[in-house]
Amino acid sequence: MNEKVGSWIHTDKTFDATALEERMDNDKAEEIYELERCVECGCCVASCGTANMREDFVGAVALNRIARFMLDPRDNRKNKEYFEVIGTDEGIFGCMGLLACEDVCPKELPLQDQLGILRRKMGWTAVKNIFRRG
Repeated sequence: MNEKVGSWIHTDKTFDATALEERMDNDKAEEIYELERCVECGCCVASCGTANMREDFVGAVALNRIARFMLDPRDNRKNKEYFEVIGTDEGIFGCMGLLACEDVCPKELPLQDQLGILRRKMGWTAVKNIFRRG
């Protein structure tokens, strides 16, 4: 799952172990931390109607990881690049919104909020792509 969704910070910067870490706004760090609390237990995927019907669906755990990196200012990917990863029925548009993932999450993560935000962002990205082509 981590390889499929590119679950790491994508940047052009070279890592320097001797340099101080870039400062981040506290509110942004807390927002990222909220999603980072996921222990990837798989309860959300096991309870997901879509994941139970389609084994190619990435599930809430993967979508939560993408949402986490979309928030991170250190990640250089654009919405178009995220769209290529989750802008299909295997990704965010496969979610039926049954809320089971959030109901069973042992960490009580706001999964449906994040899935709604992702769906909205990817929907706008799809619309922009259509108008650029046509």
